[in-house]
Amino acid sequence: MLKWKPSFRAFGSRFLDFLYPALCELCKAPLAQGGSLCKGCAKELPRIKAPFCGNCGEVFDGRLEEDFRCQNCLGLCHDFDFARASLKGLETSFHLVHAVKYRRQFFLARDLAHFMQETLEADERFQDYRNAILVPVPLHWRRQQWRQGNQAYELSRELSKISGLVHCHSLRRVRSTQTQTKLNRKQRLSNLRGAFQVKKRFLKKLRGKRIILIDDVFTTGATAHECTRILRHDAFTSKVAILTLVRG
Repeated sequence: MLKWKPSFRAFGSRFLDFLYPALCELCKAPLAQGGSLCKGCAKELPRIKAPFCGNCGEVFDGRLEEDFRCQNCLGLCHDFDFARASLKGLETSFHLVHAVKYRRQFFLARDLAHFMQETLEADERFQDYRNAILVPVPLHWRRQQWRQGNQAYELSRELSKISGLVHCHSLRRVRSTQTQTKLNRKQRLSNLRGAFQVKKRFLKKLRGKRIILIDDVFTTGATAHECTRILRHDAFTSKVAILTLVRG
């Protein structure tokens, strides 16, 4: 009986693949074992590798022998310890983000979370977060209802399955804000002030814990900064790092 169940599921999966063949999201090649990306496209996605800003993760294309801070971070004070992204903000990366975010293809999060896991394993700074809690950046309920989901939540949940880290949907967006796309950092910070709260039932669970804040894209760091400020102020978290799929 124990052997029959997985065999039946495997048969069912192959049957569904026959009826509705899975295609790579990027090159549209058929995928024999399901999934959403072929091995070739997954391998070619532009990973972020050193050198990059030790504070915000901004990519530097030159050669550097030591850690550095980019021009954007000079004179800035972020509440989070550091921010790190897995993929460069190129066309293929943003195509995948938009597919999850605006076309409701949340199944892509299963494969995309593997790139974030690569970053957790490759960046030594995450060694201090081996028992951290994954917290996704929330959407306001109206926007989440319109999108029929939250891309950060889906990435955090899938990453939790891979990494073994606890996923905790502990932040709430209490105020709807205008889109951040055309705002500079100062305007974004002002726009987000007071937009987030820690859900009361999670205050004790988060107290004194290390947090990895999960989002799809890191651009100016305004959202990450405000979420971290609330986590530190309300839940007294000890350390917060940022992990996103793409560096905008």
